Amino acid sequence: MRKTKAEAMKTREYLILAALDTFYQKGVARASLNEIAQNAGVTRGALYWHFKNKEDLFDALFQRLCDEVAGSLEADLNNDDADMWENMHVSLINMLHRIENDPIHYKFSSVLHLKCERTDQNQAITAVIDKYENMWHDLLDAILKQCIKQHSLPADLDTALARLYLKSAIHGLIYQRLVNPERASLKENGPRFVQAVLGSLRQCPTLRKPPA
Repeated sequence: MRKTKAEAMKTREYLILAALDTFYQKGVARASLNEIAQNAGVTRGALYWHFKNKEDLFDALFQRLCDEVAGSLEADLNNDDADMWENMHVSLINMLHRIENDPIHYKFSSVLHLKCERTDQNQAITAVIDKYENMWHDLLDAILKQCIKQHSLPADLDTALARLYLKSAIHGLIYQRLVNPERASLKENGPRFVQAVLGSLRQCPTLRKPPA
């Protein structure tokens, strides 16, 4: 019997979540499609009906979670009345809140930071990561420029350096949470850390463009 669209979407979601659990338990390189299909409770044929290979499945997982974070920011960029500074602030805090409180986001962060080896054998997977890194690179660049346009960041901010600083700081905090959870609670430290990082974008002279 042919599956309905709703049933097919449910199977796709089972596969994505089963892939996340398998990647989290074994690492991306060691996880097999057979194991993912078994964890999802479907046949390997059903998996191939939805996804071409492990990279395609990893891409779908990445897109599912990134859309939750990036969607509102992208909408705000197209709305000149939106307070981009405040929305960036809230989005960063919400992202850390998800990692601390949502098992799906926690597992995905763990996979991304700790269980996705950059080896020759894993190049197809790391290419997916690089694709989304480039997407975030462009999105963050647009956000910073919008903040400058709205006068919530200084006009002479070095956006390339500010973008690198912001990404490095947030990624570093997330990494510390994953490897030292008792010392880096996102619930206790996340909001204050975000305020400190964003405050630096406004006030740190090192993040300004050098005089011509």
